[in-house]
Amino acid sequence: MTPLNTAPDPASAASPQHSLQRWPHRWRQGCSAWLPDLVAFSVSLLCAGLAALVIGLIGGCGGGVGTEGTGSYASGPITGFGSIIVNGVHFDDGAAQLQDDDGKGLASGSLALGMVVQVTAGPISAAADGRLRAQASAVHTDRALVGPASAVDRLAGSLRVLGQPVLVSADTVFDARLVGGLAGVGGVGGLAPGQLLEVYGFFDSRRAAYAATRIAPAAASAGYRVSGQVASVDARNQTFTLGSQTYSYASLASSSAPVPGTVLRLQLKSEPDAGGRWQVSDQRSTDSAPQDRDGAGLDGRVSALLSAGRFVVDGVTVDASAAQVSGSLKLGAQVTVRGTLRAGLLLATQVVVGSDEQARSFDLSGNIGSLDTTARRFVLRGTPVSYGRADLVFENGNAAKLVGYAGTLEVEGQLSADRTQVDAQRIRFDH
Repeated sequence: MTPLNTAPDPASAASPQHSLQRWPHRWRQGCSAWLPDLVAFSVSLLCAGLAALVIGLIGGCGGGVGTEGTGSYASGPITGFGSIIVNGVHFDDGAAQLQDDDGKGLASGSLALGMVVQVTAGPISAAADGRLRAQASAVHTDRALVGPASAVDRLAGSLRVLGQPVLVSADTVFDARLVGGLAGVGGVGGLAPGQLLEVYGFFDSRRAAYAATRIAPAAASAGYRVSGQVASVDARNQTFTLGSQTYSYASLASSSAPVPGTVLRLQLKSEPDAGGRWQVSDQRSTDSAPQDRDGAGLDGRVSALLSAGRFVVDGVTVDASAAQVSGSLKLGAQVTVRGTLRAGLLLATQVVVGSDEQARSFDLSGNIGSLDTTARRFVLRGTPVSYGRADLVFENGNAAKLVGYAGTLEVEGQLSADRTQVDAQRIRFDH
């Protein structure tokens, strides 16, 4: 892992002392009487320059005046519970304000694996167990699509929602109410055309499709919605493209015409217009990242490559010129980024490029909500967990200890074949 490039050495800047040495020889002789004053003046300038340099270096390291204590921010799918885990950080959401993407409050316990969220929190610190932890003050969910399913292809692992292609991967979590996931079980369950769904995920511009991180039934009152980056605008016909679809904004005020490159959240009418285009009934910008945070992380897809050291993830521009980069950056790549937010720019220290073929590990911690010893399954913070794998490892106990156990369990595992539960690979009892 090597940096993409290195920053210029601040010490190479010309100093007042260097400028003094370039004066003509005869001018220095003529001013010899002023030499003590000139030396004193030069020394004071040099000290001021060194002080500015030191402050600049501190600021470049994520500190500096006015930046201390700005807390942390993370955006990405939830990959575990105990506290919620986003971008590898355990955020305690016990006292956080929970809201959906419409600004409506969410009940405690309504967050689920695979939901894309934005977390505002306090400073990140390393706990005794080595985990990164922070106290969340606000958690906002962010749905990519809400609408009826169509073109369900169980073999290809894809479907469409509001005409937008949706891709299912090894990391796509299916709500347990969608029995059997995409395909169902024995002809029962699965997704059916016309079924109202909510999809969490990110638009993969390379494949012109949404890569889903979670798919769940949507409430009938949810309305049709889509979130993404505007690609192009046709002002004459009052249309624009977002993802693989063209939308009409004719029913909006002319001042509401979108701007290419902006990330919008659209509310749609229930029927397309005569030309088959979905009609926008309301549009607004998605929640943006804060301007400054000492700790910041993004887990999403590369939506634009701006230069060799800059790219965009979920509407946030990332400067990776001084970062350690693992993997090859490309359009649509799944990335995990960590660094510091300064003036809305994420100054990355680490970039890890993921793979759609490599299954993600999920971590859960909490008390057993219910236990089915026949099916070898229990529920942990609303997440179904199977303990039927032959290679499952128990620590500090065994399967029999689950019965009546009131302590904390720690579970590591991957999604089941139908992606509706976590298949435990390790279960640890806290005592």
